[in-house]
Amino acid sequence: MIRFLMDENIPPAVGRFLRDKGFDVKDARKAGLAGASDDVIVSLAREERRVLVTLDKHFTNILVYPPGSHDGIIRIRIHPPLVEDMIKALNQLFQTSDIGIIRGSLIILQREGFRVRRPPQ
Repeated sequence: MIRFLMDENIPPAVGRFLRDKGFDVKDARKAGLAGASDDVIVSLAREERRVLVTLDKHFTNILVYPPGSHDGIIRIRIHPPLVEDMIKALNQLFQTSDIGIIRGSLIILQREGFRVRRPPQ
């Protein structure tokens, strides 16, 4: 089962949506990581084998966070970042693909779809 870590910039409603889908979800704010550095956030995600869900584009830098060096990063690239649009895009990801593609991958999630950068084989 995939487990998620919600970055502090992700609205709580997105975490509730994932929990309602049956996923194990941890919120960085509730874990006392509000304002924590990117390294701390990624370290927690790696340690607990969680997929990081974030709005921060710097997590898409594959030189710093190469696919396969983490359990997955979902960067939500929706502007403005409306909760309803984020939930709809996540739901579309789950409905149109094998959830296993998330593991170790970088996913760029947009209103109109998503791109996947998988780890090297």
